[in-house]
Amino acid sequence: MLLAAGSLLLALPVAGALARVQSFAADWEASRWVVESAPRQCALTHDIPRFGRVRFEQQSGRRLTFSLQVDQPPVRDQQVHIRSEPLPWNSGQAVRDIGNFELRQGKQPLTLPRDQALRLYYELEQGMRPVLVFSDWGDGQDRVEVALTPVRFREALPRFLACTAGLFYLDFEPRDTRKVYFSTNSASLSRQTRRVLEQVAREYRRKRNFRIVLGGHADQRGESDYNLELSRRRALMVARYLRSRGVPAAAIESRFFGEQMPASEENGPKGWAKNRRVTVWIADP
Repeated sequence: MLLAAGSLLLALPVAGALARVQSFAADWEASRWVVESAPRQCALTHDIPRFGRVRFEQQSGRRLTFSLQVDQPPVRDQQVHIRSEPLPWNSGQAVRDIGNFELRQGKQPLTLPRDQALRLYYELEQGMRPVLVFSDWGDGQDRVEVALTPVRFREALPRFLACTAGLFYLDFEPRDTRKVYFSTNSASLSRQTRRVLEQVAREYRRKRNFRIVLGGHADQRGESDYNLELSRRRALMVARYLRSRGVPAAAIESRFFGEQMPASEENGPKGWAKNRRVTVWIADP
């Protein structure tokens, strides 16, 4: 069972019995929001003492997500309810209901997609205090409340926004991503590339419930205009092959980025090989 140092003990009727509330939150003075940046990834994290941490994360080509990471994984699946409360000195605001979500077993039991992640992000930006409510990991007799302290959230936002401004954005959320690779200065399809594309075409012919977005790329050597044209030829070559394998042209969209979206920052043969590619995004129709 989760045990919280300094827990709030409240008498609440649950199924005819007295229930305790185990409360976890960072102290006002100790509350921190930390920006973590890496190539093609930005994160904003917040530690919750004796429980774990929460994380807003943005990756290149992906939308914002929110996750809960715990020190002690849950032993069973259950639901978590999220509400947003005003701070004591802002009691004129009403409590806002965010919704119910699935809490899974594992070290990261909760991951929320873009819309819900943005909702929590906006609540914190407005100085509200989101609270996650669920039953304890043990016998489920106690109620656990995990609060996200908004103190110093706004202070971290300029660095987080500066980091995300350098990321590449897609106007859709990929279901799945495949990558195929090319030789230097070439748009020819290798045998391995054809195998990957054949599998994509086979999946489309079987289900026909998705569209395919192609992103052509080149490594950083050479002139920018040449690299852009080379990435276009690579994307169009992949599109032509998919059409030859039964995927209609209406289900394929081709984009090309030249050297602007490197998969690797390494300046050498291994890095260049990772960047000579076409990304195959599987997306909703």
